[in-house]
Amino acid sequence: MLVVYSKNKQSGGNGMEHSEELKEFITNYELLRKKYKWRVDTGALMMIASLFTGDNKPFNLDRYSELVNFIKQESNPFAYIQSTLRFSLAGLLLNQSDHPEESYKQVQHCYDLLIEAGFQRSPHTYIAAYALSLSIKQGEESADHVERAKKMYDGMKKKHFFLTSHEDYPLAVLLAEAGSDGDKMLEDMAYYYDELHLVLWKGNNRQFLSQILTYGKRENKEILVQNTVTWMDDLKTQKFRLRGLHLPIVGVLSLVATPSVLLPKIKEVYDELSSYSKFKWYKDQCFMIAVRLVIQREISENRVLDVGLAATVESILQAQQAAMIATMTAAVDANSSNDG
Repeated sequence: MLVVYSKNKQSGGNGMEHSEELKEFITNYELLRKKYKWRVDTGALMMIASLFTGDNKPFNLDRYSELVNFIKQESNPFAYIQSTLRFSLAGLLLNQSDHPEESYKQVQHCYDLLIEAGFQRSPHTYIAAYALSLSIKQGEESADHVERAKKMYDGMKKKHFFLTSHEDYPLAVLLAEAGSDGDKMLEDMAYYYDELHLVLWKGNNRQFLSQILTYGKRENKEILVQNTVTWMDDLKTQKFRLRGLHLPIVGVLSLVATPSVLLPKIKEVYDELSSYSKFKWYKDQCFMIAVRLVIQREISENRVLDVGLAATVESILQAQQAAMIATMTAAVDANSSNDG
C-alpha cells in the first residue's frame, strides 16, 4: 500500500476532498510505470493515468495493453501513432468507448480523410482525428465534418498565417463542431487575441488561449477576458510558472469559475502531487492533472451549473491532455517519423 498523501490529512482542507482521487491516480500510475517505464516517458504515463482517475470506469491494465498492441498491429510501422502517442490514444479510447478497437478504426478513417483534405501528417493530426471521430454520429457523412474543420483551419490561417500550424488542428476540429457560424467564431477569436495583449505577447500562446475562450461561446466576452487576466495574475502570485502548454488550461479555468473559487483547491492538489518524489521534475503535468481533478469534482457535484459548459470543458481537457503528449511526441520523433 502506497502512503503518499499524508501531510494534509489533519488539515480539513481541500486536499481531503480529493484524497481518494489522488490515491487512485497513484495506483493507476504505478501500474503503468511497472509495465511501460522503459518505453514511455513519466510525464506521458502521468497523463494517461489521470484519464482513469475520478472516472466511473476503473483502469484495466490488461485491457489497456491489448488495445496498445492492437493499435500497433493496425498501423503503418512508420506512422506517428507508433510512438508515445499510441499509448495516449489507447487511454483515450479505452476511457471513452465500449468498443475501443472499432473506435480506433474510426479514428484512422478520420485521419485519412483529414490528410486527403490537406492537413499535414503529424501527431496533432491524430488528436484532431480522435476529436472528429467523437463528433460524427451514425449515419452522418464524415466528409461534411472534415470540410467544416478545414474551413475553420483555413480561416484561422488567414487571420494569423505565421502562427497557425499543425498544432492548431485539434482545436480547429473542436471549433468547427461547436457551432454553425464559423465566421462569428473567427471574429470572437480575433477579439480575444487582441484583448489578451494585457497579459501575453503576440504569438502562438496567445492564439491558443484565444481559441479556448472562443470554444466556450460566452456572451459577455469582456468579463471573460477580465477573468482570464485575473487567473493569470493569481497563478503567478502563487508561483506557478505559466508556459505555453498551460494556457489552454488557463482558458478552461476562466470559463468555469473565478480564482477565488478554484485556485486554493488546485494549489493544494498540485502541492500533494508535486511532493511525490517521482513527480518532482514533472510540475507541468502536476498542474494539469490538479486542474483536471478539481474541475471534474466541480462538474460531478453540479457546481458547474451550465450543462453545456460541463461538456465543453471535458472536451477541452481531453483534447489538451492528448495534444500535450502529441507535442512531446513531435519533439522526440521529428527526425525519425516521416509518414503517417
